[in-house]
Amino acid sequence: MILSTKFLGLNLKNPIIVAAGPWSRDSKSIQKSIDAGAGAVITETITLETGINIRPRLFKDNGHLFNVMLYSALSLEEWELEIEQINKKDSFIICSIWASSPSELSYIASKVERMGADAIEISISAPIGTKSERLTYYPDYIEEYVKSVTSVVDIPVMVKLSYNTSLYSKVVKSIENAGAIGISAIDSLKSLQGVNIETQQSIMPTYGGYTGEHIRPISLATTATLAQITKCQLSGIGGIFNYKNALEYIMLGSTTIQLASAIQLDGYGVINQIISDLNNWLENHSYHSIDILRGSALKSLEPYEDIPVENLIAKIKKSCKSTNISKSYSACIYNAIIIENFQPKIIPHLCTGCGLCVEICPECFELVWI
Repeated sequence: MILSTKFLGLNLKNPIIVAAGPWSRDSKSIQKSIDAGAGAVITETITLETGINIRPRLFKDNGHLFNVMLYSALSLEEWELEIEQINKKDSFIICSIWASSPSELSYIASKVERMGADAIEISISAPIGTKSERLTYYPDYIEEYVKSVTSVVDIPVMVKLSYNTSLYSKVVKSIENAGAIGISAIDSLKSLQGVNIETQQSIMPTYGGYTGEHIRPISLATTATLAQITKCQLSGIGGIFNYKNALEYIMLGSTTIQLASAIQLDGYGVINQIISDLNNWLENHSYHSIDILRGSALKSLEPYEDIPVENLIAKIKKSCKSTNISKSYSACIYNAIIIENFQPKIIPHLCTGCGLCVEICPECFELVWI
């Protein structure tokens, strides 16, 4: 019970949700997430127009992940058969939906509710394809779009936002006004993997979604911002690969977190691993509920204008033996680090305490009060 939490009115056994994506493409894949212990699973995005599986459509460059995938390849009728085959056990099914108009969306929402969905996630901001710009820049239309769902279903509704849209306070307010009680963020970022400079061609055939651990800082900032401007419950998405990442989102205001790239790279077993590690961390720190931690880090954030200027400068540690010190010397844009007799030296009146040398070589540098 230490991990149980209430989200969208649903009593989740833990805050781990599997995000919409190909790992939730049918009943068999969804069942794997449920069997691995997920509190809830979101289906791949359901539309009236089935998606096309471009080949290839998944790309990886070290920790950078890219995809060219849009919607589910299953029809609405096929999804009805798939959902019937799922044994939900003590988990929940959330249907991700999208349509080109409010009337279409309303139809799909009513349909998935009758199929047995426990909640709905409206996807309005995927970076791939030609989704209407009205779902990004026009709050009044977004409110109409979301309300077309909340007005026809009795199950809870959340809205999935892109980075750009989620920071637009009028859009967030329109989602609240439309009756949605949750926001998930962020969707993948519009991207290109790069260019083959020999052939002068893009590595990817079209724009895709950028995911993986490198978008986590962006998503964490989005989560913290949303937590400060909306009453909606939050579900954090972006670069969550372990329990520490999950805790970061929760401490910045998320009620739940969604796994995507972690499953893509490490398989469904990562779900149980994160749940187990979360539980152990809470027990080791004597927390009886994960809800206690929600938003606990927000108080440490201040507006830029309110941050006091501290009288700090860099100092070289006596124990310094790192070979990285030359990198700090080269990187110091204030010319405050010099080398004398093969030894580093700080010029105090040139040091502004920016902290870059400490980040590059913490074994040799530290910031101290003047």
